[in-house]
Amino acid sequence: MENMTLKIDPETRDMVFDENGMPELIYDSETTVQNVRHALLTWKGEFFADETHGTDYEAVMGVNQNDIETGEIEEVIRDAVFQDPEIASVDSMDITYDSRTITAVIQMTLDDGEEVNLEVTA
Repeated sequence: MENMTLKIDPETRDMVFDENGMPELIYDSETTVQNVRHALLTWKGEFFADETHGTDYEAVMGVNQNDIETGEIEEVIRDAVFQDPEIASVDSMDITYDSRTITAVIQMTLDDGEEVNLEVTA
């Protein structure tokens, strides 16, 4: 149980507290999925403490779809996913893009062989 962190509500992005007012913790694959979600919801350079963290949305958001090369959005998403060292592979990715939002449905395999799924709209 080395992979542990504070639980963050995926919709409100607030810390989650139990009935006693104590912060809830998550472990293992839940931590990894939350970390990947946060990397995908953060624009690269947005987080002052680590400007390499996040997703390079500037490369694909607000850009004419005809100017984006085949596979470029997937590569931007894949680069963000692999910021978490627990990800062994991205097994499938379904991307919906309309120049203002990107929705990614991703199936990943963790280093321990567990398969996890994540859907994020940014």
